[in-house]
Amino acid sequence: MPSIFTCDELLGRIRRLQDQMRKQSIDGALILQRVDMIYYTGVVFPGAVAIPATGDPRIFAWRRLHLFDDTSVAQPEIVKGMGHLFAVLGGDTGIAGWKHVGLEEDVLPVATYKALERKVWPDSDLVDISATVRTQRIVKSPAELDIIRRSGKVLAAGFESLREFIREGVHEYDAQARMDLVMRQHGDQISGRTRGFNAEAGGVVAAGVSAAVDNAFDGPIGQPGRNPLVPKGAGGKVIERGEPVICDHTAGVDGYMTDMTRTYCVGPVSELDPKFVDAHNFCVDLHKRLLDKTRAGAVPSELYAWSLEQANDAGYADNFMNMGRNRVRFIGHGVGMELDEWPVIAKGFDQPLEAGTVLAIEPKIIFPEGGVGVEDTVIVHNDQPAEVVTPMEYEIQPTG
Repeated sequence: MPSIFTCDELLGRIRRLQDQMRKQSIDGALILQRVDMIYYTGVVFPGAVAIPATGDPRIFAWRRLHLFDDTSVAQPEIVKGMGHLFAVLGGDTGIAGWKHVGLEEDVLPVATYKALERKVWPDSDLVDISATVRTQRIVKSPAELDIIRRSGKVLAAGFESLREFIREGVHEYDAQARMDLVMRQHGDQISGRTRGFNAEAGGVVAAGVSAAVDNAFDGPIGQPGRNPLVPKGAGGKVIERGEPVICDHTAGVDGYMTDMTRTYCVGPVSELDPKFVDAHNFCVDLHKRLLDKTRAGAVPSELYAWSLEQANDAGYADNFMNMGRNRVRFIGHGVGMELDEWPVIAKGFDQPLEAGTVLAIEPKIIFPEGGVGVEDTVIVHNDQPAEVVTPMEYEIQPTG
């Protein structure tokens, strides 16, 4: 089955990586992480991609060989498995002659790294190429952006369905399960990917105090989960009238993810504690102003510093993006084939945004009694506010 991307687009990605390798005096890169292999080949397979600084890529695989055809960037060379791969690479392929070798050191297992060092490149200089790859993936192509727009529509459909499912007496996990079903019916791929070590991400429906539970994931909303060893997603709390219910969820289409948050309540909003309403109104206002500021040329670290100033001035310094040890130090992040892509709207990300960058922007305020906030996945453009691909009203959504 051909890739959803043209061969020309995939080869363009490879050529741009090669340009960067030559600038860094790297002879070639071995790509082993699945998402990066997809990015350069358009195919999911167990194996590796060897990309020389000059010349054509080589693909080594041991399954899913039927996915390659005459439109692929290369035809696979069949190996028996990872152990055999080391022997092939160290053989007469010419790859073992690379003296400066790029590897994805941010995700590569130490055991694999040591095996490559010992069996393939014992006399070579192994260097980290992960930042080069992650930076290249920041700006999405028109084809990628079209997929992300479709993913956003699927996600928004799931959030719309929560108006029907969130009811007094319903368990959090039931509301999330029904939302998952709706999204699946609309084309959601169900599973998502993260790059960070031990970053087990899951969407969540959190009612009241659930939003403030101690978090094992670097996100601003608590993930109660169904048991303490898998603290992901909705827990077993029964949704009550007069408390905020915040949902932070992802969807994926053709490998590309979107991320979104909206806040609900059972019954009229007037029954909520006014502090939740005021905090949510602040988040919505901040969000809209951030969308206006998120244009090509804007600096992520400056957007983050500005957001902190707004929260501090409004009196939310202790609750903005969660509390205490659970507070996260960002207000947005890149999203695409992985949930935690670059750039991050945070301190230290000083490279100006480029058109075609995709971000999830998510101002939230968490109190011990519950959380509120909004989030959209957006596309950065030149000279205009960010384009929202997860459209839905921002107001707290009353349900029956």
